[in-house]
Amino acid sequence: MFLSHIGLTALLSLLSFEVVLGFALLPYSQQREQGSRGQLKNLGLTARNKNDEELINNSISSSRRNFGEQLLRGSFAATILGVTGQPIAAAAAKDTTGEDKDKILQGYKRLNYLLDNWEKETTFCGTDIDPFTGKKKCERTPLKVMDYMGYRSTNDPLFKADKTLKRLDSLAPSSKETEYFDAVENWQQTADEASGMAYTSSWAGPQNPNGGDESIEYFLDRAKEQVVKARNILKDVIDILGLAAV
Repeated sequence: MFLSHIGLTALLSLLSFEVVLGFALLPYSQQREQGSRGQLKNLGLTARNKNDEELINNSISSSRRNFGEQLLRGSFAATILGVTGQPIAAAAAKDTTGEDKDKILQGYKRLNYLLDNWEKETTFCGTDIDPFTGKKKCERTPLKVMDYMGYRSTNDPLFKADKTLKRLDSLAPSSKETEYFDAVENWQQTADEASGMAYTSSWAGPQNPNGGDESIEYFLDRAKEQVVKARNILKDVIDILGLAAV
């Protein structure tokens, strides 16, 4: 449909150009039929004999014809650029199917790793020693969940995963289109909740009013529940699209 629109517009432009070009060349054609002497005089050219006159006429005709061809090509190019705003080659959308598949697979793999190493990934232990326990002081790092969910880096495979999933919807079999649509819708809600709970947990410490370690753990556990759901949604997507197993 898009190419047809370009072709039609270009054709109309070319037809209009031929009409204008025909009118522009008409005076010259009439002058040639009536004799070329007046034309040569206007151009400041003088023919010594009939052969010279014919040679000059041919040169003028060739120059005009070349000018017309160049102008015609320029008009066509301008028409294409005017319709698309860019050359046809650049106007074609880049196929990101392979890249999008990899993003989903890598995102699924990363969520599995996060869940398998939850305590390690959401806890940071410094070099300070707790004088009461004799162990290193550790604190929870809920914002790490946002890293894995693609909310803190454009380089993360799950960054704007909802758009990635929508670009892959054409790969879903017709028998599973509804199932895939539901998965995409559920993903965004689940991802937002996981990120939101993790962010809330990061501000639920004892340094804030009514906060404490228990509040941190409470919201972090809720974030984990949403991460599990998000991981399962990606697994459903992978199964529906028939992507390679991770």
